[in-house]
Amino acid sequence: MKLEALNRAYIEQASAIIDEQGIPKNHVWSQYYVLVNGKEYPFKHLLRTAYELATGEQLQFQSNESYRGYIENELEFEFRYYEGGYNFFTKEELEFYSSIVNTDYRTSNPAHQYYGQKLYPIIAKAKFWAEQILVEGFRLRQDGNWLNGHVARIKPYFWPRVYNGEDKDVFFNVEVNGSEKFIGYKLDGYFETTKALPDYKIKLLEEYKTLIDWEWPRISFKKLDEYNWERLISESREYVQKYLPHHNHLKKLLSKESKISRITWNTNGWIKPSGLIGKSTNDSFEKEYGFGHEEWLFDGDKVIDGYKYGFLEPIHKYRSKYEGQVFDLTLYTREAESNKNFWVASLKDVEVLLPEESERILAQYKQEGWYDEMKADLYNLNLDSGQLDIWIKEGAEQLFNVKFKAYQLNKIPAELFPVLNDNEIPSTRYILMDLPAGIQEKIEVGIKTGFSFEDSGSVEANLGTKSLRSGSKKEIELELKHNILQTKFLKYLQKKYGKSIVKRECTAYGASRIDVTRKTDTGYVFYEIKTYNSLRTSIREGIGQLLEYTLYPNANEAEGIVLVSHVAPSDEVKKYLHHLKNFIKLPFSYTHFDIEKEEIILEI
Repeated sequence: MKLEALNRAYIEQASAIIDEQGIPKNHVWSQYYVLVNGKEYPFKHLLRTAYELATGEQLQFQSNESYRGYIENELEFEFRYYEGGYNFFTKEELEFYSSIVNTDYRTSNPAHQYYGQKLYPIIAKAKFWAEQILVEGFRLRQDGNWLNGHVARIKPYFWPRVYNGEDKDVFFNVEVNGSEKFIGYKLDGYFETTKALPDYKIKLLEEYKTLIDWEWPRISFKKLDEYNWERLISESREYVQKYLPHHNHLKKLLSKESKISRITWNTNGWIKPSGLIGKSTNDSFEKEYGFGHEEWLFDGDKVIDGYKYGFLEPIHKYRSKYEGQVFDLTLYTREAESNKNFWVASLKDVEVLLPEESERILAQYKQEGWYDEMKADLYNLNLDSGQLDIWIKEGAEQLFNVKFKAYQLNKIPAELFPVLNDNEIPSTRYILMDLPAGIQEKIEVGIKTGFSFEDSGSVEANLGTKSLRSGSKKEIELELKHNILQTKFLKYLQKKYGKSIVKRECTAYGASRIDVTRKTDTGYVFYEIKTYNSLRTSIREGIGQLLEYTLYPNANEAEGIVLVSHVAPSDEVKKYLHHLKNFIKLPFSYTHFDIEKEEIILEI
């Protein structure tokens, strides 16, 4: 037998050579490892190296029981078996990596001769590890280069990635970090590489990581003796399964585009239909029937699991193309009589529905009686409510094709903002259009512009021209939400203060009705409940009523007046409320009451 030329000394000398020179790339994989002086060496490479020392010849062989038996039984070396072909990360190879990381590599330097062979096992093991966390539909991007090519410097880490779709945004990766001395795994995105995402997507990614309390498990080199392949792979796979929904959501968010979408003209704040006035005069559905299917887009009484479901005509035209995609949409509308365009609102993360979700939403609308309410809204305007039935015969996606987070309803501006330059809108057709650079910022600045005498207003007295103020929209209060809020808030106060001293619908001057009144030891507190989408509108409408209930015509009926709403005030509105209280110097306050929790969240 060829191996009779070998003895223990040759095996030990071969192991020392491998310690010094590393392992050639094509010899790294090995299911059988030999234990020499407490360290593991790939069987075939160890045997070849030892045989060449003993005979000066190359040994050509296949690993078999006979060869392994000679090393194990005759020379008395222990074997270890690894199904995947790689032993676990070793202390020695990781310490070597840490000792040279971020240093310059020079081919002319003899000390650098074996850098590659000593790093190949780490690179191969990182790749093997990444392969173990692949899930269906994902692919592997190997990180096989141990040099930062443009500077010929030892890379600080190896990070093979697994990704879905195109390798351009987010991925899972495993990592061996020689610079910071840890191995780890995480959900991540492209930041400072040649594939770096644009700044706005990086910001979105960072915000999302904060939102989900993103974890990045890292195991220091010092603690690797607590691990083996089984434990590391098991924990890595659990992490991938936990974060897979976040990965999929991020893929949608990062692939989303910012678009302009036209919606039908409406003077009821898109809470309910407003009729024929201002509708398109071109050949279209809304001209023929007097309404568009976006009329209910901002109806906050109809929210399901935190989402508002609705319809957008530009999506409908190309629904199969857009299914499952996510967009940031800037909505505009056109008033036909004046031929003027107005910006309506900006919605983030508008997701295009799949047909099965549309069907589910329609079924719930029917169950809640909301679908019949929509038909009644049309009937009350003498419009053909049967058109809704005709549409849904072709599928529920004819009536529901998008959804967005309902909290955005409370951020919709109370007024329409005129499009100052019609060239900002590429087309007036009902199609999705790219949002020109800078437009969104211009709209936001325009909405927040303060009082100006010099740069606005008119010295002309003639108001005969139609539609000079058609940018104003009529805010509609959410009736169902008002009733629910009033009922729950009444019970809350009665539980806190006593049922006998808290009443609803007490009469004020002129047969007006106060939503809730509480009797105190020294007087009364009046509560006015408002459920507009816009808290600014609730404040505008509610304070006037409270003042009238209390002071008209020359009285002082309440010692405290409170506006109650379901909407959490933004920082800007909080400043306004504090300023308002100081300015009017009345015992006025604002209460944010959470309908779901049935408790007061904030009082100002």
